[in-house]
Amino acid sequence: MTRTVSVSTALFDGYGMETAIEEIAAAGCRSVEPAYIKGYVDFDETAFSDAGAARLAGLIAGAGLSVMAISAHLDLGEAAAEAMLAGRIDFASALGARFVITNAGQVADRRRILSVIEAVQPRCEAADIVLALENPGHGSGALIGNGGEGAALVREIGSPHVRLNYDVGNVFTYSHERTKPEDDIAPAVEAIAHLHLKDVASGADGWRFTAIGDGAIDYRAVWKVLPPGLPVAVELPLRLDRRGRADPVRRPDRVPLADIRAAMQRSLAFVAAL
Repeated sequence: MTRTVSVSTALFDGYGMETAIEEIAAAGCRSVEPAYIKGYVDFDETAFSDAGAARLAGLIAGAGLSVMAISAHLDLGEAAAEAMLAGRIDFASALGARFVITNAGQVADRRRILSVIEAVQPRCEAADIVLALENPGHGSGALIGNGGEGAALVREIGSPHVRLNYDVGNVFTYSHERTKPEDDIAPAVEAIAHLHLKDVASGADGWRFTAIGDGAIDYRAVWKVLPPGLPVAVELPLRLDRRGRADPVRRPDRVPLADIRAAMQRSLAFVAAL
């Protein structure tokens, strides 16, 4: 089966969506993952308007790209989460995406999170959109801290429109390197519908995000347990600082385009060779 490989626009934090789309297309990638992630890029809820969707769809089509997923994270335990998530589902549908990726939230908000997911399922079904819940890369007390917890939640919900977006780098950093992704993915693979690829170099000063294949994660071992057609997205938040293994902080200056291009090209070449 052919595997769709996308590049997340999170890589181009500070440059705008037009530049990200142009650069991803120029790199020879055929699929873009628009990213709306608090702490990774600047955006507000007006991004998910009908006009915003029409404009973005035009940019993507003009570059000859397609959209498999959008990353549009929010905490599903928030008071306004249902309405915000509904807007994201409609936005993804307008772009022709198959997946809306979001974190779930905290264990303490489990009841509220399940209520929100139940409320939006008819919308997902009508649009044929899969809500792909992602494991976070920092913090504590998350409802989905690893693959096993995510798979158990997906089984409990019991809907084909609610699956996992497994973030390989996130499980490594969330566990403070105690969890190997290749071991964590294997028992959860049936619940995983989409994968995010991150890599980090681990050193005395903390973590530094790198091109895929240049960091501490054994992607060759990860690839051995993946279904051949599982779609993946290269997500390189190179602007984020994790010195001391602390929570991520955006550096004040954007990453030079030359460095972004080099990391994107290295990552795509590495993934293609797996």
